[in-house]
Amino acid sequence: MSWIRPVLLRPRAGLLIVFAASIPVGAQIRKWTSPAESESSSLNPHTFTPYTIVSKEPVSSTSSIFTLRHNTARAEPDDLKDVWKKAVWSIQVKQPQLQIARAYTPLPPTTPAGSETEDDYGNLRLLIRKEHNGEVSTFLHRLPEGSAVEIRGPNIELEIPDDVREVVFLAGGTGIAPAMQVAHALAARPETRMHILWASRRKEDCMGAKSDSSDVIKPGRLSGWRSLFGLEEPVVIEDYRGEDTQPGRIVRELEALREQSKSSSGNGLSVDYFVDEEKSFIKPGHVSKLLQPATLQPRSLKGTRLLLVSGPEGFIEYWAGRKLWADGREVQGPLGGVLSQLDLKGWRVWKL
Repeated sequence: MSWIRPVLLRPRAGLLIVFAASIPVGAQIRKWTSPAESESSSLNPHTFTPYTIVSKEPVSSTSSIFTLRHNTARAEPDDLKDVWKKAVWSIQVKQPQLQIARAYTPLPPTTPAGSETEDDYGNLRLLIRKEHNGEVSTFLHRLPEGSAVEIRGPNIELEIPDDVREVVFLAGGTGIAPAMQVAHALAARPETRMHILWASRRKEDCMGAKSDSSDVIKPGRLSGWRSLFGLEEPVVIEDYRGEDTQPGRIVRELEALREQSKSSSGNGLSVDYFVDEEKSFIKPGHVSKLLQPATLQPRSLKGTRLLLVSGPEGFIEYWAGRKLWADGREVQGPLGGVLSQLDLKGWRVWKL
């Protein structure tokens, strides 16, 4: 047997499979950790599998959606469909020259939950930002369409409890991808409610977006005098010329998820947008309001309530405290940051 150089995972770049005791992992998802199962599947968590970049769609000056397809056009196993319904998961993409891997969270299918086709599950879509000094993201952005890449997974980061009733998701930057996975999974579940607070650095990332909450105001002189007189209006993210524009790709997909959730569950998804460039930031008050009983569903409805945080390391640390490494694995660590100072009675916090 030839010697194979191991692929290294940069700290906080490649996510390991770590679970909380309070949110057990189902047997169906655990099947992915079996080497015997991986041998017959095109995508498996043990070995890297060749995929082809079939398209690269720019969504901003720094980010693109990469669509990957298995080199043999082989459909993914049925178990992956169950993963879409039950879990937040990621895959690892290898940079072959440096022999390192980076974890990325696939975007959900664009077709409504429950009506996906084989193509929806056969393709993997990744929202990838070209990071400064990011070895893997720079490598991927340089590749033309038709190039081969190697991936492995899925890596399950969180199984969504069957009895979940409410989800508040704090997303920073490309941390919107796991939020969209959760929204897709909940769209087919009745009596659930989800609210996403998405913070972006640049307005180009969420062009044309409109927040659902009336107390999220577009910054600037107009919003200032309107707020003085109580004339609140949703945020409308404008383009570089200060003009309203059509929603960007990610915003359109969030709007589609919102419509799917309303039609299927009657409760649904709501999204608020915040932009650093516009001096609009998620504040503790925004989160506290969503945790109050009157904001979402009556507490008489039993079920799990999740408060999820995903995004850059600094974003997660600010809101929930730093994740830690123990015995070669990334673990949750103690709750810290802003959330540790809020009344979280009845809510489970999870850092993604």
